[in-house]
Amino acid sequence: MDVLQRMGPRRTPRTAVPPLELCALATTENAGTLRRRFRQWVGELTDPDTADDLALALYEALANVVDHAYVERGAPGLMTLWAAVSCPLSTGRDLVVTVIDEGAWRPSDGPGWRGRGLPLMRELMHATAVLPGERGTTVQLRRRIAPAPAVTPRRAAAMA
Repeated sequence: MDVLQRMGPRRTPRTAVPPLELCALATTENAGTLRRRFRQWVGELTDPDTADDLALALYEALANVVDHAYVERGAPGLMTLWAAVSCPLSTGRDLVVTVIDEGAWRPSDGPGWRGRGLPLMRELMHATAVLPGERGTTVQLRRRIAPAPAVTPRRAAAMA
């Protein structure tokens, strides 16, 4: 307690962005909805091309939950999306995206028309971790994102 008193009052910095926390049944429709909500959230933080790449990496993680996590149960379970960014740093913000399921991890059967989701996530993100466990799987994606360019009146008119 003494340490907290010496640090002063706890305030959220003006530059803080609330984390995005969403949970839904693991269906294709819900994966699309979570992707769109994430794209809107991250679109406020970085340029459109980077936001699209991030949304694609996230969707691959969600699609893996839909396609693989609950196959043995025969019914969809929950998928949880949590995303947060650091306050601005001189080189941008650190973004962490976590996708959690309560199903079973199934490794890829090898090359073919499937099995490209993890390599794509690894290409689009700076770090990708897959943590299978007895209670489900956690996928964590990390990337440093540059700040979104400021919208000046001239730039806003050019975009219209």
